[in-house]
Amino acid sequence: MSEALKSDRTGGSGVRLVPLQTIPMANGILGVAEVSKHIGFPVHRAYYIRDVPEGSSRGSHGHKALRQCFLCLRGSFQLSITKNGHTEIVTLDRPDLAAVVEPGCWRDLSHFSEDSVVVVLASDEYDEADYIRSFGDFVAWEAEGERITSVPYLDLARGAREMAPELELVMRRVLRSGYFIGGPELARFETRFADYCGVGHMVGAGNGLDALVLALRAWNIGPGDEVIMPAHTFIATALAVDEVGATPVLVDVEADTGLLDVTKVAAAVTARTRAVIPVHLYGLPVDMDGLKAALAGRDIRILEDACQSHGARYKGRRTGALGDAAAFSFYPTKNLGALGDAGGLTTNDPTLAETVRMLGNYGSRVKYEHELVGRNSRLDPLQAAILDHKLDRLDDWNERRRTYARRYLSALSGLPGLELPAVRDWAEPIWHVFPVRIPGRRAELQAHLAERGVGVNIHYPTPIHLQPCYAGRWRAGDFPVSEAFAASVLSLPLDHTHTEAEIDYVIDQLRAFFTP
Repeated sequence: MSEALKSDRTGGSGVRLVPLQTIPMANGILGVAEVSKHIGFPVHRAYYIRDVPEGSSRGSHGHKALRQCFLCLRGSFQLSITKNGHTEIVTLDRPDLAAVVEPGCWRDLSHFSEDSVVVVLASDEYDEADYIRSFGDFVAWEAEGERITSVPYLDLARGAREMAPELELVMRRVLRSGYFIGGPELARFETRFADYCGVGHMVGAGNGLDALVLALRAWNIGPGDEVIMPAHTFIATALAVDEVGATPVLVDVEADTGLLDVTKVAAAVTARTRAVIPVHLYGLPVDMDGLKAALAGRDIRILEDACQSHGARYKGRRTGALGDAAAFSFYPTKNLGALGDAGGLTTNDPTLAETVRMLGNYGSRVKYEHELVGRNSRLDPLQAAILDHKLDRLDDWNERRRTYARRYLSALSGLPGLELPAVRDWAEPIWHVFPVRIPGRRAELQAHLAERGVGVNIHYPTPIHLQPCYAGRWRAGDFPVSEAFAASVLSLPLDHTHTEAEIDYVIDQLRAFFTP
């Protein structure tokens, strides 16, 4: 084998050579290229190249996301692959060897023999937007040199396109398994996510709200009981408490983080307090030691709302392992997101895990035998398999978010009128949201950014106690910090699918607003 072929096996340039299965038979040779074993992506388009004049070249082009597999069934040709300034050249002259080209590569096909027949398998149907026709345009695209004129707050289609070939294989595996409720895919993800969080048990649920409700029900929390929670959070936290018949007791938040102010918890504790729900909002962990000190050893359960904190750490330990139990959401926008609604609960308590599993399965352990008044709230194996596949990339995605957050914090520090989120020394956030505060000028800044194509969001514009569904329970002014936070907070674009150039564009537009 030539040195070129040996180096190509490393995949450094985005090409790898894959030996195919060949089966000699009395009446000919059968060659096999299987998606899972050889190609690595589902095939949605196939075409062939033949009758190319000997020694000629053709097919010089690039693709942003398309994956291809080249097979030379007869004759020979040369395939040149360029990525990140590095070029590898391979010669395909055997039908039992395929060249698999990854996304983001430029390819040149040349030195065709007179009798060559080449088959190309592609991961998607033809898409003009994915096609790059000139090498100069490819180099500019690769270097993120395309002029940026807009940045979406979040574009879920980006991540979907990036992982579509892999996820199709995952979904195909689930379909072939015949398990559509429960089964090995669910068991595998529950075990792996529990290990990831550092706990003994994980139980899948239909969504994050259900996970909160199931935990409260498993602890027999209901009418007459009180549950402490922050006044500034997504409403699901409060809805879970109301659903079990208990009373939400709101506590104001820290002015520089928006998280539960643990110094105010002790004053909210009464004889009826059964649980506290600290919300790791925005992917920032709550001061859990401070919270436990505020409870002073009382028999009060701690139910982490970790729906936005997949992988965040508090003093080295991951959220999901810091209380008696933790509820997670795997809504598609989360750092670890499914392709629909999904949720789960983590705990070190095997009895709690078993009870939650029963409650989510109609109160049953044995089919048609219902020990509890349960409900239907289960994580289906299709979503579990997708989440399990994504779990391997979560830490890398979170680190990319942290890199962008550091970029924001450095470049935007000191701008008059712009308040940045505080990060405690013991916190390792995963920045599900990057919230800044602009007291008195939020609408003006929103308009400025919208004119320049920058998407933003508000998490959240109305605190819990001022929501219409809770009219009459509390009054405006009861939780002033939460109200001020809701009136000034603005979420900037920050996702692992954003590029450095996009983050820099957002920074430039913000600096132009605050330092005209």
